[in-house]
Amino acid sequence: MTTPTIGKLTASKGTLTESPGPEVAAPPAEPIKKVDPRPIPEEYREAVAEFGDKLLERAKMSLGQRLEERMAALETARLGEPTVGPYNAFDLYAFTPVQFGGPPPYQPSKIIAGGEFAVIYAVMFVNPTIDVPHGFAVQPTVQLSERWWRVGMEQVNLTDVSDGPDDARIDQFAPPEAPAYTLLSFGFYAPKPTGLKPLLFEANLSADIINMGQPYAAFASTIIDVDKWLIQENIPLRYLVYTK
Repeated sequence: MTTPTIGKLTASKGTLTESPGPEVAAPPAEPIKKVDPRPIPEEYREAVAEFGDKLLERAKMSLGQRLEERMAALETARLGEPTVGPYNAFDLYAFTPVQFGGPPPYQPSKIIAGGEFAVIYAVMFVNPTIDVPHGFAVQPTVQLSERWWRVGMEQVNLTDVSDGPDDARIDQFAPPEAPAYTLLSFGFYAPKPTGLKPLLFEANLSADIINMGQPYAAFASTIIDVDKWLIQENIPLRYLVYTK
């Protein structure tokens, strides 16, 4: 007896069964492309770079000491992922805004005049140490070699409940190891208030590894006050913009 074929269904003795169709190949994944943050204006570029280098060196000392203290105390509370016990594999730290008008010393400021230029710095941390008891026989700096990463800054105007100014950077760790500390700078011109009422802004910074199979992600819950050099935990990064 011949069984007629009806599309993808075959009829036999009053029943319909589905026959496998041709396999359809998944479309190729889009290649990851490098994305640079908004360029720093020429008149501020050198000052922003020099200040960032000094900031990074100071941050390495402070954050390195804190990490050692936390490991010794077996602290387990972490917002960066993945975290196993006291071991922090991947994290992000942010700094309060800095302005570069006039000669140094530059003015760390959480109160900015509308239309003025400011920079929010961030430091991405990748742990360079081995910790076999906590599941890291291969240190994250080696695991993430040649992996693509993304750091984004999402800002919200809390006064008007509106978005921006936002920014992001996508780049790739160079072999043979990812650096333990990566400095990022996000420059912006503070929006001008339409009236005399000041505008309150909140900046949220996040980091993640884009490649599949690399469960690394974090957001900046540690905020460093550049003015007083206070390392503050679990507070929002906010600043006020006023009409000058």
